[in-house]
Parts: sequence; C-alpha cells; structure tokens
Amino acid sequence: MSAETEDGDDEMVKLNVKVPKRLLAELDELAEELEYPNRSEFVREVLRDTAEPVLTSGAEEGITEGYADVAAGRTMSTAEARERLGIDENQRFSSANRTQSDDVDEE
Repeated sequence: MSAETEDGDDEMVKLNVKVPKRLLAELDELAEELEYPNRSEFVREVLRDTAEPVLTSGAEEGITEGYADVAAGRTMSTAEARERLGIDENQRFSSANRTQSDDVDEE
C-alpha cells in the first residue's frame, strides 16, 4: 500500500496481487472506458474508494441531524411530504428515478 514520509507525502510502494485473467481483462477494460492513463492509476483509485469513507463530513452531519430529528419527533408522513413538495400521489417517477420493481412486467 503506501507509507507516509516525514514531510507528509505518500511514498509509493509496490503491491503484487494475483488475479484471474478474466478479472484482469475486466479491470483493463474499465480503466480504458473510464479514461485512466494506466491500470495502476485505476487500481489505486479503486483501493482509495474502498479504504476511505464514502460520505463527506457534511453528509455525515446531515445524517446525524436526521437521526436527531427522528428521535425528537420532527418527522412527517409520506402524504405530508408529497403535499409539501407538490408531488401527485399517483405520479410515476421519471425513468431516471425508477427502481427495478418498476421494470417488472405485470402478467
């Protein structure tokens, strides 16, 4: 992985990993599609995303405030939220907001 040097910069160290050929091909394909300059840059980004928190501090604060609101009883029903947001109860979500269950054909 990496080791931190005295001046705070990350020193790059080599990490050898064995993966199936199929997975390597998928990694290379993804790296190319996402326009990474090389496989190593792509793998480093994936490792960073896995090791670092997904939420920003602002998002974490929002979640904490949300839990506090629920604990204090500052909530509303779905119907009230729809009314406040001007959403018709029978309105379908746009295709960008559809869930997998929306894609199920009724027989």
